[in-house]
Amino acid sequence: MKVLPFKIPKPENEFIRHQVDDVPHFYDKLHQHPEVQLTRIFDGVGKLVVGDYIGRFQPRDIFLLGPDIPHVFRCDDDFYVPGGDRRAHMETLFFDVQVVAKHLVHIEEFFGLLDFFKTLNGCYRVDDGDHFIRKRILRLRDMDGLGRLIVGLEVLQRLRYGHVLHRLNKMGNVKNYSKKEGKRMEKVMRFLMEESHRPVKLSEVAGVASMNKEAFCRFFKERTRKTLTEFLNEVRITNACHLLGNKDLSISQVAQESGFTNLSYFNRVFKRLNGKTPKEFRVSLQKGAR
Repeated sequence: MKVLPFKIPKPENEFIRHQVDDVPHFYDKLHQHPEVQLTRIFDGVGKLVVGDYIGRFQPRDIFLLGPDIPHVFRCDDDFYVPGGDRRAHMETLFFDVQVVAKHLVHIEEFFGLLDFFKTLNGCYRVDDGDHFIRKRILRLRDMDGLGRLIVGLEVLQRLRYGHVLHRLNKMGNVKNYSKKEGKRMEKVMRFLMEESHRPVKLSEVAGVASMNKEAFCRFFKERTRKTLTEFLNEVRITNACHLLGNKDLSISQVAQESGFTNLSYFNRVFKRLNGKTPKEFRVSLQKGAR
């Protein structure tokens, strides 16, 4: 299967595709596709990387991704244990932008829909407090034809006019990748996700990309809008947020297991990215669990 572009298996002129992924872990390669993607997490936890955004996903989260946006849902390491009992389950609606552009854009009722799709440059968290979207994703499991179209349009209506979208990328114009760039970035992202728990040298990562250090720094900054250190720190802090839920680990142990060798530096970076110290964050987690 090609990393980039990623081919959604569906008929050529199908506007809405409902897909269920109930697997040991989600597809963990950086990829992009021309369809708009609406994903609801039913089971599984891990990291979501989209452009300059690095965050966690968990059950009940809903994300909307614009067309041709490089992204990866990477489950936590325990989902990769051979013979383990962890499962990951997401359900996704793919909306084909080209079907609208070719066949629907001249129909008055579809005016503006293509423009809406074009504004979706990045990743958004979807507020679904009343379960409006969740219920319709579930209904679409067993629907086709006109019924699927009607329910899918209800979802799009809520996304477009319901004030439910919260942008996660800090900067606009998330860059889509050429096939060559995508393969290179996928190798780099996979390496950083798997090795962030330890000190990582610039020369190591440049080697993974088959580039010299200076060329790699330019390449990486242009595509993530972050230096390697900034990106690694965000990955590590994202991991730390997860580990802080384990009350048996001290703050120092969380720092070390996340890849920080200096506790005071860990505390500074954590507060800068989260607005709280690790201790304050842990207390907020405990309050939320009550």
